[in-house]
Amino acid sequence: MPLTFFGGIKPENNKISKSPIRTVIPDIIYIPLEEDAQVIVEAGDSVDKGQAVAFSGNELKFSSVSGVVREVRRDQDRHYIAVKNDKKDTLYPGLKGVEKPLKELSFEEICKLLREFAIVDGFDGAYAYKKLYARPEGLKRIIINLCEADSYASVLHRLLIEKPKELVGGAKILMHALSVKKCILVVEQSKKRDIENLYQYVNDPSMFVTAFIENKYPVNEKTIMSAVYGLEVPYGGDSLDLGYIFFGAEAVIQIYDSFLTGIPQIQKAVTVSGECISAPSNLSVPIGTPLKDLIYECGDLSGDCGYIVSGSLFNGELLAGIDTIVTQYTGQFLFMRETKKKEGNCVRCGRCISVCPMHLPPLEYAVSSEKGRDPGERDAYYGISACIECGCCDYICPAGVPLLAIIRGVKRKRKPTEEIVRHSKRKLLRKRVNDLDDDVFIPF
Repeated sequence: MPLTFFGGIKPENNKISKSPIRTVIPDIIYIPLEEDAQVIVEAGDSVDKGQAVAFSGNELKFSSVSGVVREVRRDQDRHYIAVKNDKKDTLYPGLKGVEKPLKELSFEEICKLLREFAIVDGFDGAYAYKKLYARPEGLKRIIINLCEADSYASVLHRLLIEKPKELVGGAKILMHALSVKKCILVVEQSKKRDIENLYQYVNDPSMFVTAFIENKYPVNEKTIMSAVYGLEVPYGGDSLDLGYIFFGAEAVIQIYDSFLTGIPQIQKAVTVSGECISAPSNLSVPIGTPLKDLIYECGDLSGDCGYIVSGSLFNGELLAGIDTIVTQYTGQFLFMRETKKKEGNCVRCGRCISVCPMHLPPLEYAVSSEKGRDPGERDAYYGISACIECGCCDYICPAGVPLLAIIRGVKRKRKPTEEIVRHSKRKLLRKRVNDLDDDVFIPF
């Protein structure tokens, strides 16, 4: 029997797991910059693939292609470096793999390398080296997530099939760095055969344990901890408080690849799917690639596309158009038909309560909103800060109450002192790692 957690939903399966990952070659990339970023190239400069082009604090920005810098834009609305791809794929000459044996690398040396490789974990949006620095004393286990609970996401499944050796190698690097003897691989029951193939690359089977969980949405550190260990992540905290650290499978694979080749994170695995895309695909994309290039690679749009989603179908970001790029945080783009959903009043059926993995009463929030109660009233929206905004309640509501929009609206209006911590898996871990003093890191 697979492990499971309270609540959640079982969405329709529209995955394209049989579609191998193929590489996209864009004509031009746009490297996004923070406002305080310091650019170290100019328009007209030649750059190589993997060459640093800017930095912000301790975070490096790299060119994901070789070519010529076409533009450095620094205005109120946009900050980016545009690089015209010469399609020669010329690697920066200073890049080389780690030559020192893993067993001889110290924790500080591994953190330094991860910072130089600029690896961001898409599972929670944090830099890998910062996650290592945020480790608690007495860390028990590393947990690697291989689950894709969304209806369309399938790129992690392809990485499991195509890069099992790299996944095992990256896990061993993390285990050595964190002095952890056992790693937990969390995966859906439906991927059992692919996990068995992975174990041929494991020399010591006692180092890895596989936890098969039910094919159900949502899957995050809170629901995984509940399913695997029966533990509840404390309010205002995260899995680190319980002695467990999470990594996404793609970041683990990237760690191995970077240690082997010296190339920083300049590619991103992305699923492009939905009802309005001609040829749904799993793609390996240079960071900074415009979305329009992905659409072209997938045979263009088919039918009338009502909306575009970056991320999960249930709680992802609605895009205003195709004027966006692939970043370190991108996991999938969905192109969906317009659906007309009737919006009514709550009928108090209780279905939203039965699917909420956080044991919250979304219907009470809906009723309070209908009555126009102030967001600051604790009794009216009790526990709403613990909502992970998975969208299960919104999906299951037969009356069409826009529960997710109500919850997000209330959370935006509440005072910061009342909000305490927003329970988004990405922002929660960012709060922990960003509170670290920059002085502990190696300056650029």
